[in-house]
Amino acid sequence: MAQSDTHEIASVNVEESKKPNRIIIWLDKHIGKPEECILLKASFLMAMDPTTRLYETVLNKDHINDSIRKDEPILVELDKVDFMLQAFDDPGKCFEAIKNNRHKRIFFITSGSKGEIIVPRLISNFPETFAPNYCIYVFCAKMNMITTAGAGDPTNDWAFDYEDHVSMHNHQDDLLARLILDIATYFLTEAERVENSGQLHNALQFYEWSRLLLQRYNKMDKRNLMTSKVKEIDQRISKIDQQLKEKNI
Repeated sequence: MAQSDTHEIASVNVEESKKPNRIIIWLDKHIGKPEECILLKASFLMAMDPTTRLYETVLNKDHINDSIRKDEPILVELDKVDFMLQAFDDPGKCFEAIKNNRHKRIFFITSGSKGEIIVPRLISNFPETFAPNYCIYVFCAKMNMITTAGAGDPTNDWAFDYEDHVSMHNHQDDLLARLILDIATYFLTEAERVENSGQLHNALQFYEWSRLLLQRYNKMDKRNLMTSKVKEIDQRISKIDQQLKEKNI
Protein backbone atom coordinates (compact mmCIF):
# COMPACT_ATOMS: atom_id res chain seq x y z
CA MET A 1 0.00 0.00 0.00
CA ALA A 2 1.44 3.30 -1.05
CA GLN A 3 2.26 5.71 1.72
CA SER A 4 3.81 8.59 -0.18
CA ASP A 5 3.40 12.07 1.22
CA THR A 6 4.58 13.78 -1.96
CA HIS A 7 1.57 13.63 -4.28
CA GLU A 8 -0.63 16.66 -4.79
CA ILE A 9 -3.70 16.84 -2.62
CA ALA A 10 -6.93 17.60 -4.43
CA SER A 11 -10.54 17.88 -3.39
CA VAL A 12 -12.53 14.67 -3.24
CA ASN A 13 -16.08 15.32 -4.36
CA VAL A 14 -18.45 13.01 -2.57
CA GLU A 15 -22.17 13.16 -3.25
CA GLU A 16 -24.00 14.41 -0.16
CA SER A 17 -26.18 11.32 -0.07
CA LYS A 18 -23.12 9.08 -0.04
CA LYS A 19 -21.25 10.87 2.74
CA PRO A 20 -21.02 8.86 5.96
CA ASN A 21 -23.41 9.99 8.67
CA ARG A 22 -20.54 10.15 11.14
CA ILE A 23 -17.77 12.69 11.42
CA ILE A 24 -14.60 13.14 13.43
CA ILE A 25 -14.04 16.81 14.23
CA TRP A 26 -10.60 17.70 15.53
CA LEU A 27 -9.71 21.07 17.07
CA ASP A 28 -6.08 21.75 17.90
CA LYS A 29 -3.68 24.64 17.40
CA HIS A 30 -0.91 22.29 16.27
CA ILE A 31 -2.92 19.69 14.37
CA GLY A 32 -1.23 20.51 11.06
CA LYS A 33 2.26 19.86 12.37
CA PRO A 34 3.67 16.55 11.09
CA GLU A 35 5.31 15.71 14.42
CA GLU A 36 2.04 16.05 16.35
CA CYS A 37 -0.35 13.09 17.01
CA ILE A 38 1.60 10.80 14.70
CA LEU A 39 -0.18 7.61 15.76
CA LEU A 40 -3.64 9.07 15.37
CA LYS A 41 -2.92 10.56 11.97
CA ALA A 42 -0.82 7.78 10.46
CA SER A 43 -1.72 4.45 12.02
CA PHE A 44 -5.38 5.16 12.63
CA LEU A 45 -6.71 7.04 9.62
CA MET A 46 -6.15 6.56 5.92
CA ALA A 47 -6.99 9.32 3.47
CA MET A 48 -8.48 8.86 0.04
CA ASP A 49 -6.15 9.47 -2.89
CA PRO A 50 -8.21 11.80 -5.11
CA THR A 51 -6.62 10.47 -8.28
CA THR A 52 -7.65 6.85 -7.67
CA ARG A 53 -10.42 7.32 -5.08
CA LEU A 54 -8.80 4.53 -3.09
CA TYR A 55 -7.60 4.63 0.50
CA GLU A 56 -3.89 4.33 -0.12
CA THR A 57 -2.39 7.40 1.51
CA VAL A 58 -1.44 7.80 5.15
CA LEU A 59 -3.19 10.83 6.58
CA ASN A 60 -0.59 13.58 6.74
CA LYS A 61 -0.17 17.30 7.31
CA ASP A 62 -1.19 18.10 3.72
CA HIS A 63 -4.60 16.51 4.20
CA ILE A 64 -5.04 18.27 7.54
CA ASN A 65 -3.96 21.64 6.18
CA ASP A 66 -6.19 21.14 3.14
CA SER A 67 -9.18 20.58 5.39
CA ILE A 68 -8.36 23.66 7.46
CA ARG A 69 -7.68 25.89 4.44
CA LYS A 70 -10.81 24.86 2.51
CA ASP A 71 -12.95 24.70 5.64
CA GLU A 72 -14.46 21.40 4.57
CA PRO A 73 -14.26 17.75 5.65
CA ILE A 74 -12.23 15.07 3.94
CA LEU A 75 -13.14 11.43 3.52
CA VAL A 76 -10.99 9.07 5.57
CA GLU A 77 -10.97 5.41 6.54
CA LEU A 78 -10.86 4.13 10.08
CA ASP A 79 -10.25 0.39 10.15
CA LYS A 80 -12.05 -0.08 6.82
CA VAL A 81 -14.96 2.13 7.87
CA ASP A 82 -15.67 5.42 6.07
CA PHE A 83 -15.70 8.61 8.13
CA MET A 84 -15.69 12.28 7.37
CA LEU A 85 -12.90 14.18 9.11
CA GLN A 86 -12.68 17.93 9.54
CA ALA A 87 -9.76 19.65 11.23
CA PHE A 88 -9.69 23.11 12.79
CA ASP A 89 -7.28 25.41 14.52
CA ASP A 90 -9.96 28.07 15.10
CA PRO A 91 -12.68 27.46 17.76
CA GLY A 92 -15.16 29.77 16.04
CA LYS A 93 -15.08 27.90 12.74
CA CYS A 94 -15.12 24.60 14.61
CA PHE A 95 -18.25 25.65 16.49
CA GLU A 96 -20.04 26.48 13.23
CA ALA A 97 -19.09 23.12 11.72
CA ILE A 98 -20.42 21.27 14.76
CA LYS A 99 -23.61 23.35 14.55
CA ASN A 100 -24.04 22.35 10.90
CA ASN A 101 -23.28 18.68 11.52
CA ARG A 102 -25.08 18.11 14.80
CA HIS A 103 -27.62 15.83 13.10
CA LYS A 104 -24.72 13.41 12.50
CA ARG A 105 -22.83 11.31 15.02
CA ILE A 106 -19.93 13.57 15.97
CA PHE A 107 -16.74 12.29 17.55
CA PHE A 108 -15.08 15.46 18.77
CA ILE A 109 -11.41 15.75 19.78
CA THR A 110 -10.03 18.98 21.18
CA SER A 111 -6.91 20.21 22.91
CA GLY A 112 -7.15 21.42 26.49
CA SER A 113 -6.71 25.12 25.68
CA LYS A 114 -9.19 25.06 22.79
CA GLY A 115 -11.54 22.87 24.80
CA GLU A 116 -11.76 25.48 27.52
CA ILE A 117 -13.14 27.88 24.90
CA ILE A 118 -15.49 25.63 22.97
CA VAL A 119 -16.75 22.91 25.34
CA PRO A 120 -18.90 25.24 27.50
CA ARG A 121 -20.44 26.75 24.34
CA LEU A 122 -21.24 23.34 22.88
CA ILE A 123 -22.91 22.05 26.01
CA SER A 124 -24.85 25.28 26.47
CA ASN A 125 -26.01 25.62 22.86
CA PHE A 126 -26.50 21.98 21.90
CA PRO A 127 -27.62 20.14 25.04
CA GLU A 128 -29.41 17.45 23.03
CA THR A 129 -26.31 16.68 20.99
CA PHE A 130 -23.82 16.91 23.85
CA ALA A 131 -25.91 15.32 26.57
CA PRO A 132 -24.22 13.89 29.69
CA ASN A 133 -22.08 10.85 28.86
CA TYR A 134 -21.80 11.95 25.21
CA CYS A 135 -18.06 11.97 25.27
CA ILE A 136 -15.90 14.90 24.17
CA TYR A 137 -12.26 13.83 23.98
CA VAL A 138 -9.77 16.28 25.45
CA PHE A 139 -6.22 15.47 24.41
CA CYS A 140 -3.43 17.37 26.13
CA ALA A 141 0.09 16.07 26.72
CA LYS A 142 0.46 18.28 29.81
CA MET A 143 -2.78 17.71 31.66
CA ASN A 144 -1.93 19.98 34.63
CA MET A 145 -5.38 19.92 36.27
CA ILE A 146 -4.33 20.58 39.86
CA THR A 147 -1.72 22.73 41.54
CA THR A 148 1.55 20.82 41.98
CA ALA A 149 5.01 21.96 42.95
CA GLY A 150 6.98 23.19 39.96
CA ALA A 151 4.11 22.76 37.49
CA GLY A 152 2.66 26.24 37.74
CA ASP A 153 -1.01 27.11 37.85
CA PRO A 154 -3.52 24.52 36.58
CA THR A 155 -4.43 24.93 32.91
CA ASN A 156 -7.13 22.29 32.51
CA ASP A 157 -9.02 22.61 35.78
CA TRP A 158 -11.96 23.98 33.75
CA ALA A 159 -12.76 20.37 32.83
CA PHE A 160 -13.86 19.56 36.40
CA ASP A 161 -17.09 21.46 35.64
CA TYR A 162 -17.81 19.08 32.75
CA GLU A 163 -16.90 15.68 34.16
CA ASP A 164 -20.06 14.14 32.66
CA HIS A 165 -19.11 15.34 29.19
CA VAL A 166 -15.35 15.04 28.75
CA SER A 167 -12.81 12.25 28.66
CA MET A 168 -9.30 13.52 29.44
CA HIS A 169 -6.25 11.94 27.82
CA ASN A 170 -2.56 12.84 27.96
CA HIS A 171 -1.34 10.06 25.66
CA GLN A 172 -2.45 9.36 22.12
CA ASP A 173 -2.53 5.58 22.69
CA ASP A 174 -5.12 5.99 25.44
CA LEU A 175 -7.17 8.41 23.35
CA LEU A 176 -7.08 6.06 20.38
CA ALA A 177 -8.21 3.09 22.47
CA ARG A 178 -11.10 5.02 24.02
CA LEU A 179 -12.18 6.41 20.66
CA ILE A 180 -12.18 2.96 19.08
CA LEU A 181 -14.20 1.51 21.94
CA ASP A 182 -16.78 4.31 21.80
CA ILE A 183 -17.18 4.04 18.03
CA ALA A 184 -17.58 0.27 18.31
CA THR A 185 -20.26 0.79 20.95
CA TYR A 186 -22.03 3.31 18.72
CA PHE A 187 -22.07 0.83 15.83
CA LEU A 188 -23.40 -1.88 18.11
CA THR A 189 -26.23 0.39 19.26
CA GLU A 190 -27.06 1.24 15.64
CA ALA A 191 -27.00 -2.44 14.71
CA GLU A 192 -29.52 -3.28 17.41
CA ARG A 193 -31.72 -0.36 16.41
CA VAL A 194 -31.93 -1.21 12.71
CA GLU A 195 -32.22 -4.95 13.39
CA ASN A 196 -35.28 -4.28 15.54
CA SER A 197 -36.80 -2.35 12.64
CA GLY A 198 -36.16 -5.24 10.24
CA GLN A 199 -33.26 -3.69 8.32
CA LEU A 200 -31.17 -6.85 8.38
CA HIS A 201 -28.57 -5.91 5.78
CA ASN A 202 -27.83 -2.62 7.54
CA ALA A 203 -27.75 -4.39 10.90
CA LEU A 204 -25.26 -6.88 9.53
CA GLN A 205 -22.95 -4.09 8.38
CA PHE A 206 -23.07 -2.31 11.73
CA TYR A 207 -22.42 -5.55 13.62
CA GLU A 208 -19.42 -6.31 11.41
CA TRP A 209 -17.99 -2.83 11.93
CA SER A 210 -18.51 -3.08 15.67
CA ARG A 211 -16.81 -6.47 15.78
CA LEU A 212 -13.86 -5.21 13.74
CA LEU A 213 -13.24 -2.29 16.09
CA LEU A 214 -13.73 -4.33 19.25
CA GLN A 215 -11.15 -6.81 17.98
CA ARG A 216 -8.73 -3.96 17.44
CA TYR A 217 -9.49 -2.62 20.91
CA ASN A 218 -8.67 -6.01 22.39
CA LYS A 219 -5.29 -6.00 20.64
CA MET A 220 -4.51 -2.53 21.96
CA ASP A 221 -5.75 -3.08 25.50
CA LYS A 222 -4.20 -6.59 25.78
CA ARG A 223 -6.66 -7.59 28.52
CA ASN A 224 -9.22 -9.01 26.08
CA LEU A 225 -12.02 -7.26 27.93
CA MET A 226 -14.26 -7.28 24.86
CA THR A 227 -13.82 -10.98 23.97
CA SER A 228 -17.24 -11.98 25.29
CA LYS A 229 -18.86 -9.05 23.48
CA VAL A 230 -17.18 -10.08 20.22
CA LYS A 231 -18.56 -13.62 20.66
CA GLU A 232 -22.01 -12.19 21.26
CA ILE A 233 -21.76 -10.15 18.06
CA ASP A 234 -20.59 -13.26 16.17
CA GLN A 235 -23.77 -15.02 17.28
CA ARG A 236 -25.92 -12.11 16.12
CA ILE A 237 -24.18 -12.03 12.76
CA SER A 238 -24.73 -15.78 12.33
CA LYS A 239 -28.39 -15.35 13.22
CA ILE A 240 -28.90 -12.59 10.66
CA ASP A 241 -27.00 -14.54 7.99
CA GLN A 242 -29.36 -17.44 8.56
CA GLN A 243 -32.42 -15.19 8.40
CA LEU A 244 -31.23 -13.69 5.13
CA LYS A 245 -30.62 -17.15 3.65
CA GLU A 246 -34.09 -18.27 4.66
CA LYS A 247 -35.58 -15.18 3.03
CA ASN A 248 -33.25 -15.61 0.05
CA ILE A 249 -32.24 -11.93 0.15
